[in-house]
Amino acid sequence: MCHNFQMNDSSKQNKEQLRKTLVNNRERQSIVNQHQKSLLIAKNIAESVIFSKAKRVAFYHAVQGEADPSSLVNTISQSSKQFYLPILSTDKDQGLIFAPINKNTQYKNNQFSIPEPLVKKEELINAAELDLVIMPLLGFDLLGNRLGMGGGYYDRSFSFKKNTQKKPTLLGFAYDFQEIPNLEPEPWDIPFDMLVTESRFITF
Repeated sequence: MCHNFQMNDSSKQNKEQLRKTLVNNRERQSIVNQHQKSLLIAKNIAESVIFSKAKRVAFYHAVQGEADPSSLVNTISQSSKQFYLPILSTDKDQGLIFAPINKNTQYKNNQFSIPEPLVKKEELINAAELDLVIMPLLGFDLLGNRLGMGGGYYDRSFSFKKNTQKKPTLLGFAYDFQEIPNLEPEPWDIPFDMLVTESRFITF
């Protein structure tokens, strides 16, 4: 899904305004509402074949009202899976690298005040070594396009998937209300393979 066009200034402004609106919509939810919806989304994933087969699963720390996937880690026996969290790579082109976690993992906030695991360098893996990646987002459409915060970390991390590589499966974790009609993708955007909300499990 490659679209060869330049993003003009008005398109950038529109996306920035859209991001502000979507962040506001997320944060306006009550904590109880966020928690209840996040549990429903996680339940939809936990019951899926793609999740049951995955051995190396990456997820994220929810911030600013994001749908929270952490109950997947808390409720599933980790004997058959290893869970990972992203760390900002010092190599900007690489985007993210992934650190294994367990109940004893210590954390340190990164430059965006998001907790990152403190692990030994040799424990880190790159994006291509994962089976399933549960991804945060601001907005999505029904073609698998994703609107993120604009940093491009996930797009850079999984750019190799443009070369028809299947693994890992990229799965969006979102509230129903984050759906946007006809998101306009950029040439560097990496689409989802699947997306899960509190009411739907969509495969693209």
